[in-house]
Amino acid sequence: MDTAIVVDGTHASRPYRIAHYPVAMIDRVGLMDGRSVLVRPILPQDAEPLQAFVQRLSLGTRYRRFHMGVRELPAAVLRAFTELDYAQHLGLLAEVFDADERQTVVADARLIRRGTEPVADAAIVIADEWQGLGLGRHLIGKLLQSASRSGLAAVEADVVAENAPMLRLLARLGFSLRAQPDDARLVQARLELPAPQTPQAGANTGTSAPLALAANETRTRWPIASASKSQSTRLVSMLTPSSSFT
Repeated sequence: MDTAIVVDGTHASRPYRIAHYPVAMIDRVGLMDGRSVLVRPILPQDAEPLQAFVQRLSLGTRYRRFHMGVRELPAAVLRAFTELDYAQHLGLLAEVFDADERQTVVADARLIRRGTEPVADAAIVIADEWQGLGLGRHLIGKLLQSASRSGLAAVEADVVAENAPMLRLLARLGFSLRAQPDDARLVQARLELPAPQTPQAGANTGTSAPLALAANETRTRWPIASASKSQSTRLVSMLTPSSSFT
């Protein structure tokens, strides 16, 4: 089921309302080292833990994600990253808790639709000590499931050319890879998604489905272990010219 939530933000002149929080996307994920993480859609109150997550990333990981030496998210970007509609912009985080129930974010994943285009830009970043455990593959699978359910035609992302492990994973998942024509440092990855099933007679096809759907929606299984193109790309990359995986 979906849940309506109202958050009173001191930075805002009016409360931010989450009309439909996609509870169906909450998932407990086991990793290859035996540990597990909780994966869920991002909420406004995740702003501080998300900022701490970015600050803890190594310089190399921040570069692979943002394509520059970002130390922290500017306030406006942090707000845009946590106050989501889950329709044009889907954000997921992976988190763990210590013995005192203190939250630590260990991964962030984004899927941002290009306005009315049937294409979304994706980005994923994993904390350094949590890389290589299957979490990135799971999050990519989550994003692809959401994109497929929403009727998108393709998902794109740019990867730093030196990030060979991610390029190999994307290739195994069916992404085509080519040099990014606007930036020699990057490889452009694109996955064409299966065409959505033909709607039943009388179904309303006037609007696109949101990126995050309710629990009773049909899911396309992928492997798991309203902005313009330029606007969505800037948002998903945070001050960089293209989206990225790390």
